[in-house]
Amino acid sequence: MIQCKGVLVAAAWLMALVGPAAAADMYDQQGAPPTAESGFYLRGDAGWSWLDVGDDFHFDSVTAGGGFGYQWSPMLRTDFRFDHAFDYDIGGHNVSLSTATGNIYLDLPISSVVKPYIGAGLGYGILNSDFDDGAMVGALTGGLTFDINQSVAVDIGYRFTAYFDGFEISDVKTHSVTGGLRFKF
Repeated sequence: MIQCKGVLVAAAWLMALVGPAAAADMYDQQGAPPTAESGFYLRGDAGWSWLDVGDDFHFDSVTAGGGFGYQWSPMLRTDFRFDHAFDYDIGGHNVSLSTATGNIYLDLPISSVVKPYIGAGLGYGILNSDFDDGAMVGALTGGLTFDINQSVAVDIGYRFTAYFDGFEISDVKTHSVTGGLRFKF
């Protein structure tokens, strides 16, 4: 299990280090990236997630997700994404979490290659265990995007997800670190 975590962390760092260098070589002399034909995109992510239940419990799991979205302007995009965290081991019980959220992001183009972003989303989450329990979820995200070319971007990000109990945040929260690709059309 520790080796799997090490491989995931090493892969994320490799993408973070190699992505900007490769992208910089593909840009024209003016330094501006070419744009994709439309604003639609597909995304896929994988990484590691930590489950935070109450004040005392922290369990970890592999997480994967995907989604589709639209880039409205160079600084604003929205997407719908589905994420699944596999089998947290909680006292001998396997628990997984699935979320579907609508999200909005603010991209901060500090260069033609690197774009930090922040975002927020709302949706629905399901706790899969001996019984299925669903609730409203809220998510806060942040990360870096590296454009490789006009159609592909590498995304390294952090996502905090909180489950709601009525109008209050419940004791169930997750923290995820992911790496992935965004394919623009």
